[in-house]
Amino acid sequence: MRSIILGTLFFLFFACFIAIVVEELFLGGRRRRRLEKQLRQERISGQEPMKK
Repeated sequence: MRSIILGTLFFLFFACFIAIVVEELFLGGRRRRRLEKQLRQERISGQEPMKK
């Protein structure tokens, strides 16, 4: 019984780790967060967000 619980916890940890790696590498996680932070700062300072 204990090994089933430990196996399940290990699997969930591994699945979350893989999801984080995929998000960071393939979905532009760091770049997206940086752009969101920049947009928040521009809104706070009253400037219009930069257009691409």
